[in-house]
Amino acid sequence: MKWIGYLLLLIGIWMMVCPQANTGLSVLKWLSQYAFPGEAFLGAIVASLSFLFLNKRRETSEL
Repeated sequence: MKWIGYLLLLIGIWMMVCPQANTGLSVLKWLSQYAFPGEAFLGAIVASLSFLFLNKRRETSEL
């Protein structure tokens, strides 16, 4: 389950960085071609949800 959390965190960070790439380094301007409206906001939500998967612990069953 942790790998799902890390994957969602990576996707969320990508979604937050992608729209701002147009104003940054010229080397990263290709990132802005893949951005859609509202992507930074949605990326913040996805990154926040990833912490739910990263914080899960196995529950031990006691008899």
